[in-house]
Amino acid sequence: MAAPSFDPTHAVQFDLPHGNVRTRRDDDRVLLVPTAALDELVRSIPPPAVEALGRALGAAIGRRAATSLRDPQTASVEAFVSHLAGEAAIAGVGALSIERWGRALVVVIEDSPLAGTLLVAMVASAIEVASGRRARCALLSRDDRCARVFVGNEQAVDRIRAWLASGVAWSEAVVRLQGGAA
Repeated sequence: MAAPSFDPTHAVQFDLPHGNVRTRRDDDRVLLVPTAALDELVRSIPPPAVEALGRALGAAIGRRAATSLRDPQTASVEAFVSHLAGEAAIAGVGALSIERWGRALVVVIEDSPLAGTLLVAMVASAIEVASGRRARCALLSRDDRCARVFVGNEQAVDRIRAWLASGVAWSEAVVRLQGGAA
């Protein structure tokens, strides 16, 4: 049986008389927060708190994606990413897609208002909650338009981080991980 396609119909429900906003899948109450306020918060709190915020955001996205997929364990990669991307878009975190670099997986988030450290925690948590599998991530690149987040096991993430810290370009680091360079 094919996985259902992502359906954003009534994804967010506004109850103006009661002053609340909810998501349709798990009836989570959500808050519309200006990105400037979120940026200020992220700049003023310690890194573990930034990670906790990103993980909470990602967990909500992953939970809704898993619910809409019915059985994430049997979904195709395309269906899994489609549902995760749909829920990420509804949450306002940007347009999510993936790139495959050989065996390496890179999550691309375009037009995100979130800082890189927040995005890494969000991506890891969304994948973990939606798939039920541990995900380790590392920020490969971030500019005004796009962020790239590497997803892999602990050893691969540590290697990627070490290469990036030594000045290796993110694309070269991913190629090196595939055995393409020493």
